[in-house]
Amino acid sequence: MSKTKRKTIEGWIDKASNQLDAAREHVKSFRRCSEAIQAAQQCVELSVKSILSLLDVHYSRSHEWAPDKKEFAAIAEQIQHRRLLEGLVDQHLEGTVRLPRLLFLLNFWAQFYITAKYGFEAEHLASAQDLFEREEAELAVRHAEECLRAATNLRFLDGEKLAALVSKQAA
Repeated sequence: MSKTKRKTIEGWIDKASNQLDAAREHVKSFRRCSEAIQAAQQCVELSVKSILSLLDVHYSRSHEWAPDKKEFAAIAEQIQHRRLLEGLVDQHLEGTVRLPRLLFLLNFWAQFYITAKYGFEAEHLASAQDLFEREEAELAVRHAEECLRAATNLRFLDGEKLAALVSKQAA
């Protein structure tokens, strides 16, 4: 991996950490749950995309990849063909870098991306602040923490181990 690509990915992880800090602060306020969810969603997205980039998995530039769509199928095919799940087990990362779960969390929180920002805009039905409760914000923060922890663990994996994991191919 080139130094510039690595620096870019590490920048995403740092930004994900900043978003998690913001989400934690927002969740403390009664009327800022939607902001907490928005920041946590950005942390989840940046963390998961950082992981995929570190693993050299190519993905489309969107906020989500629905499991029944070709973008998700392309990601899943790369993960399976390159035996990345087995490689994560070999590196003892299967407990923290749980790729299928991380993809699920990205897709789950992506569906709230616009709503957490704008609420229900149609006929000005409801603001984002009116839609989300503390429990959802706390869940978003926990999921963001999980995703950032996975990205951080992969970020600090020994370079040779990461290279071996990335180069793993189907037998």
